Amino acid sequence: MFAVVAGVFFCNIAAAQSEQLSEYEVKAAFLFNFTKFVEWPESSFDDSQTPIVLGIIGDDPFGDNLARIVAGQKVQGRGIVIRKESLGDDLRRCHVLFVSASERLHSAQILSSIQPASVLTVSDMDGFAEAGGVIQFVMQENRVRFVVNLDAATQNKLRLSAKLLALARVIGHNQAAR
Repeated sequence: MFAVVAGVFFCNIAAAQSEQLSEYEVKAAFLFNFTKFVEWPESSFDDSQTPIVLGIIGDDPFGDNLARIVAGQKVQGRGIVIRKESLGDDLRRCHVLFVSASERLHSAQILSSIQPASVLTVSDMDGFAEAGGVIQFVMQENRVRFVVNLDAATQNKLRLSAKLLALARVIGHNQAAR
């Protein structure tokens, strides 16, 4: 069943890119779908009803695309809440944190502020994965792709599915899927 779900997810993203959706419509779809292929430690949630918190820090490049995609959706039996975050907020309450390019000067501070929480950090800033972010969007041949820093995922106690890793360019010392 997992392989079928993964196949549908990745086929839908590929179809979306071929339909000439905007870059950030595709990135919003990826951001939502990453939640389906990541396992957080149980301690990341207060209880079985706690929603997955998707935070955005800095300028929101998604417009209403992300809200439209996650509306009414459940992942792993949990609802999804989108929060606009600012420097100084407790970013450890996020399960997924998109770090906008507008926060380039603060990205190191943001990444260090989430430790030791289990936060899936995502950005499209150049060098984000190499700097300790978990997932970095990259554009290749006019298509959205992504780089995964497996060391950062491990440090954040996140388990990434082999299906997700198979589509990514994986960096880090621990490049074997778990």
